[in-house]
Amino acid sequence: MLVREYMTRDFVTIGPEAPLSDAFRVMRTRNIHHLPVVENDLLIGIVSDRDLLYALPSMDKTISWAETSSQAAALPVRQVMQHDVVTVCPDCPIELAAATMADHSIGALPVVNSPESHTLVGIITQTDIFRLFVEMLGSRKPGVRASLEIENRKGALASLFNRVVEAGGLVASVSSFPATLPNRIRIILKVADVDQETMRSLLKPEETVIDLREIQGAP
Repeated sequence: MLVREYMTRDFVTIGPEAPLSDAFRVMRTRNIHHLPVVENDLLIGIVSDRDLLYALPSMDKTISWAETSSQAAALPVRQVMQHDVVTVCPDCPIELAAATMADHSIGALPVVNSPESHTLVGIITQTDIFRLFVEMLGSRKPGVRASLEIENRKGALASLFNRVVEAGGLVASVSSFPATLPNRIRIILKVADVDQETMRSLLKPEETVIDLREIQGAP
């Protein structure tokens, strides 16, 4: 899965000389939290709702809060935007984009044509990553959700899958996560066409159940 598959293509931008009041209005109207800043069709920065809030005066100023708020709203976006923008390319694997967000503690990545390019082609946000996470875990699919800890060795997962298939089940989704011990791995399966007790009966003693339940699926 690549960034191009999950990025927002119908993105909104703002110019560097636009007042902060315009940025507030656009974010509120479009229900977004980040605005790429574009000048002459090139990305030069990004502004977030957090940047805008930081630009507002604190309540303990001696000058009128209303007056200073008005002054802040008239400031150009250029004065509060982030100039050193972290970007990503459309062909970047989605997990690397998510890791970049986590490593930099940011909620959005402008997507540019290439690492050397400043031509904006999209934006990918935490919401897009959450949507992918929901899909990967099969959250909207009904079935048995099995959170297990199994041996981290070749064939262990294939053996479990074979038992599910032989029982008439369908593995709708699978995700893996590190376990506490290096020779173990934690997995989350969503299995259709078997019930909870059947799924439990398919497990070997070395396959530890963390959680096992039937899920109706989200709308």
